[in-house]
Amino acid sequence: MRILKVQYEMRLAFDGPVTDHYFRFRCLPMEDDAQTVEALELHLEPACAVRERTDGFGSRMCCGEILTPHDALCVRMNARVRVERGASDHELRAQAARGTGHTGYEDANRPDGLAAGQAPWFLYRYPSGLTKPDAAMREWLDRVRERYALFCRAMGYPEADRGKPPYCGSGPGITAEGNTGRQEIGLPSPDHAGTRFPEFLMHEVYRRLAYAQGHTHVGTTAAEAFALGRGVCQDYAHIYVTLCRMAGFPARYAAGMVVGEGATHAWAEVWQDGAWTAYDPTHDCIVDDRYVKVSHGRDFADCSVDRGCFRGAAGQEQTVYVKVEDCAAGRE
Repeated sequence: MRILKVQYEMRLAFDGPVTDHYFRFRCLPMEDDAQTVEALELHLEPACAVRERTDGFGSRMCCGEILTPHDALCVRMNARVRVERGASDHELRAQAARGTGHTGYEDANRPDGLAAGQAPWFLYRYPSGLTKPDAAMREWLDRVRERYALFCRAMGYPEADRGKPPYCGSGPGITAEGNTGRQEIGLPSPDHAGTRFPEFLMHEVYRRLAYAQGHTHVGTTAAEAFALGRGVCQDYAHIYVTLCRMAGFPARYAAGMVVGEGATHAWAEVWQDGAWTAYDPTHDCIVDDRYVKVSHGRDFADCSVDRGCFRGAAGQEQTVYVKVEDCAAGRE
């Protein structure tokens, strides 16, 4: 368990006055089994009334409007968040399979895996606008499956863990096209325990890509970033989510912050064994108590920090600053 101090500042600067500015932003930490917001301060300049809403994916968002002329909008958020994802990834999955214990994920023990106000896990089985696979990704995933089967055999893992369809149980059949032609394969049962494929896939994605700024943008698709072989955290998350869904694992894009100073971060969450398990392919690790989540959805488009419209012939520039500190760091 960690207590994290979160500082967030987003500034929109216009090169001329604008009016009738209607906006929506997501920067407030989510609250679920893993996160509790103990204190929260939100300030806007110019000052205006803000209404909080929850979107269809369960993320918190703030809406407001500034009708008078202004040339900048600044959003400052300070929060104190208690994060307790608790046990290791494999322990969490074992607890979820037993239906006992603290899972660290919202309402994971419910039979449908559906928390109040949130989209169900099966929504995340399907491609979205930024997570559509192409032939190159399918061919690469086939090779990863082969390496995974060899890895499981060498480690003595059971047949269910060896990456052959169906990877973790039977489910409704779908038609897929692969090297052996079209065939019926099973989608995984989300309540099956024991599969290690998503973690193995995370390591493979990390090795496949190079972190590099300036080569992609917010509209870059997973297939485009995969072809480039490089990108930033958003691209790593998109590619990993796409590949998980191709392998039959429902997966969603997550956005938030991690201990350190700089900008926001993105990772992925995979529905397996009755719970959401969070993976960070950018850092090649399982998400732990250093992370604060602010939103999740099918891809970046569902988690964008700022959306809005205004009246006025003005260009705009956005800057974001984030700092997350562990309140216990440095203490004896």
